[in-house]
Order: sequence, then C-alpha cells, then structure tokens
Amino acid sequence: MRRLVAFVGYYRLASFWVAVILIVTLVPLEPSEELRSVRCVLCGDGALADDILNVGLFLPLGAALAITGWRPVRAVALGALLSCGIEAAQLMIPSRESSLSDVVFNTVGISTGIIITRLMSRWWPPRPPVAQMLIIVMTLSVWSVLVLTGALVQPAFPNDTYYGGWAHRFGHLEWYGGRVLHVSLDGLEFLPAEHSDSRRVREQLLSGAALHVRARAGPRPPGLAPLFTIHDGHQREILLLGIDGHDIVYRYRTRAIATGFRGPEVRVRDAIRGIAWRDSLEVTVRPVHTGYCIRVNTTEHCGLGFTVGTGWAFLFDDGPSSRWPKTVLDSSWLAVLFFPVGLWARFPWSLPAVVAFSLAFLLIVPTAIGLIPTSTTELLAALIGLLAGFATTVYHFAHDA
Repeated sequence: MRRLVAFVGYYRLASFWVAVILIVTLVPLEPSEELRSVRCVLCGDGALADDILNVGLFLPLGAALAITGWRPVRAVALGALLSCGIEAAQLMIPSRESSLSDVVFNTVGISTGIIITRLMSRWWPPRPPVAQMLIIVMTLSVWSVLVLTGALVQPAFPNDTYYGGWAHRFGHLEWYGGRVLHVSLDGLEFLPAEHSDSRRVREQLLSGAALHVRARAGPRPPGLAPLFTIHDGHQREILLLGIDGHDIVYRYRTRAIATGFRGPEVRVRDAIRGIAWRDSLEVTVRPVHTGYCIRVNTTEHCGLGFTVGTGWAFLFDDGPSSRWPKTVLDSSWLAVLFFPVGLWARFPWSLPAVVAFSLAFLLIVPTAIGLIPTSTTELLAALIGLLAGFATTVYHFAHDA
C-alpha cells in the first residue's frame, strides 16, 4: 500500500511540474530588445545562462518520470514533444522567443534528470567507501564553484573601438533627464563620441582607473537609466554608470558576460536621495583591492562589490534592487550549494571536518580571488545548508531502521 501511495504521489509531482513548466514558459513577458534566432544554439547575450536554466527547469520532470517507472526513451520523447509544443506556442505569445536551443537543452534537462535518478538509486544509501569519496568530491566541487565566481566577475574588456554616451537613450533602458557636464578616467577625458585613443581607455580600465562624472541632476527615472556608458564597435556594453530611482548602479563587462552568463551589478541604494532636480551631481567610482568605493558628491560608500554568494546572478537577469531580497538570494545560493556536501557527510568525523574547512575557506579565500569578504549571513547560510544535508541523511537512516 505504501508503494502505491508513493507511486501516485510521484505521478502527481510529475503533473505538477508540467504545470510549472507551462506557467514559466508561456506567460507573456515585458518587451525586450534582445532577440535570439530561431536556429540559435549557444549564441546571443546570456545564451549559456538561459540554456542552463532550461536544463534546470526540465530536470525535475525527468527525475519524476524516472521514479514512476517510465522508460528513458519514452520520458525523453515526452520531454522533446512537450518542448516542441511550447516553442510552437511561444510564436504566438507577445515577447516570447522560440529557438532550437530551447528544444535541445529542455531535452538535455529531461535526460539529466533520468540519469541522476538512476545513479542515485545505485549510490543511495552510500556504502562507506563511496560516501568517503563523494564527500571529498562534493566539497571540492563546491569550492571550485566559489573560486569560479571570483574569476567570472573579473573584467573582460575587448580590443575594439570605444564610444562614450552621456545620459543618452539606449535600447530598453530608461532615459535620464539630467545633463552630463564632464567625464574622465583618471584625467583621460571622455566625450559622447568615439574616443580617439581606445587602446589607452582599455588600459586605464584594466589598471583600475577611477571614473569621474560631473552632471546636473534630473528627475528620478522609473527604471535604470544611463548616466554614462562605454560601448565598443560591436555595440557591446563595456561599462555603465546609471541611475535607478534613488540608486546609483555601476556595472561593467565581466568574464561572465563574455562567456554567455549574465552580469551582476554594484548598487548604492538611496545614494542620490535628497539631490533635487538641477542640483550638482558628482559621482566617482574608484576600484579598491577587492571591491569599489563610490562617492556621490561628498558622501563615499565603500565595501561594495561581489561575494561568493553572487553566483546566482550569473543565471538570472534583473535581480532585486532592494537589499534584503538580494541578501536572501545570496544566502540561499550558498545554502543550496553546501546542502549536498552535508548530505554525504554521514560519518562522525566528516561533518566537523567539512564544516571547519568550509568555513575557513569562506573566510580566507574570497579576498584572494577578487571578492569582498564573506558576510556573517552568508557564513550562517552555508552552515545551515551543511547541517540540513546532514540532518536529511540522519533522518533517512533513522526512518529506514
């Protein structure tokens, strides 16, 4: 009877996840300037991030179908058919895009879910030698992801012709009604036109030159509006200093963007609150050892930058503008990463060792790879993820006993 109830439950889970997929993929979105070709595979801005999300969206469906006993060929065929139907429907939905890439990676997601489920049935519960190997592999894998985070937020400025933009209308961004008066990179002036020495501009950016913008403030824009931008000859955004409501936003072309991921941003909240229309506005962005200091008129904000919890921002566009949702996302990302590490820590010695080494890693390594120090909230989130994984293992063995 228990097996029958579980079987019905997994079928309900599969049906529920199909409904989730349909909601996520068929709800109309806001208009976007970024369009991908129907035959596009791994091309376009953020293409790799989109494809990873497609795999993640269909992976639970593949796992649920495998658990209910579907043959792999039938499950993959169902996933491919569902994906093709979604892509056909998206042709008629405003602001939705259809592409071959989505069909390919949706099907990969189904297949990955099936493979993981079959491997888990062999490895769970793990025998002692397997568990010892997995705890080491999972710990090193998580550490590698965190090191990769530091590598991906490093700048990636191509050799190209650079153009400046002063509070201009650009793409899907808002327009800022202020007036830019002067822009410089450590004394190198930048006009709203093609720069006469793009090579020197690139060298200045890579060397950590301070960006200084002097302007007259305008009305608060309803969304992100450029105050100053640098683009190259291929219309790639190299740098943007913008205003979003009362916030100052700074972002630049990172290795993540060059690789096909999304790019995180540095945001100073309420930085221009109290600065009225037509007041003097001076913004200086100064790179420091592991982050940035941004001065707005006479007030300087330091300790800005990216932490080990920033990894989720490589996948998702338009992150939260307020502080607490971002803190929750950063912390949740670390908890999810460290959960499988705790899941395999089933031996008395392994959990204290993993906790000690992981916390030491989070305290020491980030500043050595270009990230700002890990916050207390993120440390607690990583610890909670480890303990939650360990508690899941303990519950499983206690329940089976």
